[in-house]
Amino acid sequence: MQQNHQFTEVQPVLSVRNLSKSFSGRTVVNNVTFDLRPGEALALVGENGAGKTTTKNMLCGLLEPGEGTILVRGKEVPGPERAAHGVSAVHQELSLFGSLTVAENICISDLPGKAARIDWRETNKVAQQQLDILGMSIDPSDLVETLGAGHQQVVEIAKALLHANRVLILDEPTTSLTVLEREKLFEIVDSLKAQGLAIVFISHFMEEIYRLCDTFIVLRDGHQVGHGKLNEVSQRNLEEMMVGRALQDAQLELADRQSDEVLRVKSLNSPDFDDINFSLKKGEILGISGLMGAGRTELAEAIFGLRPSRGSVQIMGREMSPTSIKDMKKAGVCYVPEDRRRHGMFLNRPVRENLSASALAEFVKRTVKGIGFRGERLKANSVVDEMSISVPHVESQIGDLSGGNQQKVLLGRWLAMNPDILIFDEPTKGVDIGAKFDIHQSIIDLAESGRSVIIVSSDLPELLHTTHRMLVMRKGRIAGSFERAEYDPVKIISLAASEGLPHELGDKV
Repeated sequence: MQQNHQFTEVQPVLSVRNLSKSFSGRTVVNNVTFDLRPGEALALVGENGAGKTTTKNMLCGLLEPGEGTILVRGKEVPGPERAAHGVSAVHQELSLFGSLTVAENICISDLPGKAARIDWRETNKVAQQQLDILGMSIDPSDLVETLGAGHQQVVEIAKALLHANRVLILDEPTTSLTVLEREKLFEIVDSLKAQGLAIVFISHFMEEIYRLCDTFIVLRDGHQVGHGKLNEVSQRNLEEMMVGRALQDAQLELADRQSDEVLRVKSLNSPDFDDINFSLKKGEILGISGLMGAGRTELAEAIFGLRPSRGSVQIMGREMSPTSIKDMKKAGVCYVPEDRRRHGMFLNRPVRENLSASALAEFVKRTVKGIGFRGERLKANSVVDEMSISVPHVESQIGDLSGGNQQKVLLGRWLAMNPDILIFDEPTKGVDIGAKFDIHQSIIDLAESGRSVIIVSSDLPELLHTTHRMLVMRKGRIAGSFERAEYDPVKIISLAASEGLPHELGDKV
């Protein structure tokens, strides 16, 4: 890629015509058509299962289309050769080797040198050139495993840019990034566009799409249901195209909190956080915000007994310290983890077993010892209906479901236990707009029924829309608290990123 490239061409760099793909007789992408020009950023949006990933994989050559054509600068190029023609992708799951250096990762597909001799000086030089294009001061000799999530994402982009001199596809690139890291990534994308690179941007975050993209394509059930310029469509209309129905206002109505205190945390400490104090009321939805590394997840895990801590945790006035998972479950507390695939689900087991895993003895009503799982199936079917989980059958494997439906299964697992306090860590991470709305409404319904909820989230709009009160964490401490009427995104982000803690906020929680 040349720096200071002045875009004067109008010919599409990528042309897609009637693109379709089927698996086992089921059509997952049907008749997608669009043009992409140099310097243009195209948002590829849709719910989970809409066909975005399959489309992306066909564009970058991982999959061959069932029907249709993909042209690069007017020429049909086979999938395996597309990278050599300047089309590359950064996938949602990073493909880096932590034990290798930044330079080795960037150049791994084409290490400089001859035969068995690698020119390491040239390798570092090439890597440095790619990092310079992105404006990042990362040492090419650093091991990737020593880098933060934001810098690892930059390394992945730098690796892709070795080939992507025409089209770069970014699939959910900000999922694991902090607010500040996202802003840096946005600057990088702006710079690449200015140099004439075309971008295909896949994201669930509407604010990112409107910040970065010029045009959009909406997929729903594999069909292209919308295509045009972003400045000619409102966010609400775009979201409704994605889900195929009208959506209610984002600012959801919350029921009033009750006066009874159900949870009290006093002087809670661990290596990851310090002197945490707050309470939770009956029917309250409490948000915990903060940048990555602020200690949010560690705090939630400590309260539930997943990691050791010192201090006091009281449930309904009863001292629970030291906390344990067994005691917290008995006390009516549940916890839904952030990483549902690693810590929440049994991917190769059916939905029925995933729903009953937390309370099998309560689900299974046996009349004869060792026989009688009918109660488990009945309860699983009831939860599927209650949570509007889209699944052919409760015996279907959970790994085959979309991210949104997987998350609903995890929520349903705990709801079946009828808990009083629910702790959700990133409850809508990686789910589409329709599933996100359903999950938010389910959480609000829980609070209205008298349950209390703690939401840990890096998605600030999520907390603004669904909580009565918000705590802001920074470097393991509570930097401040905001009531719903006081919510101000600028103040919240500033407080989360501030170097100092305002003294007037010290006793506010």
